[in-house]
Amino acid sequence: MTQAPAARDGAADIAASVYAESYPELTRFLRRLCGDMAQAEDLAQEAGMRLVAAMRSERIEKPRAFLFHAATNLARDQLRRRVVAQSHADALGESEPAPGADQVAAVQQEVALVGRAIADLPKRARAVLQLARIEGYSQKEIAAQLGITPKTVENHLTRALAQLTARLRTRGRQ
Repeated sequence: MTQAPAARDGAADIAASVYAESYPELTRFLRRLCGDMAQAEDLAQEAGMRLVAAMRSERIEKPRAFLFHAATNLARDQLRRRVVAQSHADALGESEPAPGADQVAAVQQEVALVGRAIADLPKRARAVLQLARIEGYSQKEIAAQLGITPKTVENHLTRALAQLTARLRTRGRQ
C-alpha cells in the first residue's frame, strides 16, 4: 500500500524522532559490537538513514526495532568485510600497511623527547629506571646490582618516573 506524500513526510519525522531518542543507546550497543566509538557513530548514522528511507517507502510497525536490526546488520557486514580483507592480506603474506612518513616523524620526535628526558635524569635514577623498566629487573635484583637497599631503588624509581612525567607533560605529552 503506497502512502501519500504528506504521510511519508510524517513518517520521516517519526523516524528522525526515534533515531534521536535511541541514539545514545544505539551507539553504546554498536560500540560493544565493533569496539570503536567513531565507527559506532558512523554505523548509527547509516542505520538512521536507512530507517528514514524505509519509513518513507513503507509502513514500519516498530521503527526502533528496525533501527537496531539495521545497525546490527551494518556492523555484521563491516566485520565480515574486515575479516575477508584480513584473510586476503594474510594469504598474500601482507602485514598491516606501512605507516606514513608523518607518523614515522611523529614517533621519532616522541622517542627523541623521551630519550632527552631520560638523559636529563640523575645518573643513579637513570640506571635504576633502565634496569627496572627496560631490562625488567625486580627492585631486589637492582638493589643487589647497585649495592643499595630495595627501598632506595624504590625511591629512585619513583622520583625518576615523576620527573619524566613532569617533563613530558610540560611538552604537551602524558
